[in-house]
Amino acid sequence: FAGAAGAPVATGAAVPPPDESDWFIPGDFDTPRFLAQAKGQFVEIQKVWDTGDCDKLHDFLTDGLLAEFKSQLAERGAAANTTEVVLLNAEMLGIETVSDGHLASVRFSGMLREQAGAEAFRFEEVWNLFKSTNGGWLLAGIQPVPAEHAS
Repeated sequence: FAGAAGAPVATGAAVPPPDESDWFIPGDFDTPRFLAQAKGQFVEIQKVWDTGDCDKLHDFLTDGLLAEFKSQLAERGAAANTTEVVLLNAEMLGIETVSDGHLASVRFSGMLREQAGAEAFRFEEVWNLFKSTNGGWLLAGIQPVPAEHAS
């Protein structure tokens, strides 16, 4: 499931994407702050993915997604991976209340570079972030946006 940047892409089977009719953004929700933190998390996860450090990935991912990432890292082997985030945009799609917490969907788009001096390429993905009742936001799934639906 390697994404455009060689980064993992998973469907988030453990936490399904929300039905768009159930999406909302509470009026008192600090969307700009949330998106700034989500962008920071995106960059950090890219860095950790590049190193292949599963222990560090555990800080950012749900258990289900971590298992998928471990499998992808095992397939990648010891091959070096470098991802430079050249441009990153984030758009809040909505939040859904689920039985054991909340699910937020963020559309990321921008430009990535995988090798020094190489031309950057465009990507667009929806990241599903899960927050349990007593925890912080963790990445639960990544869905690539097909070119025909890209913004």
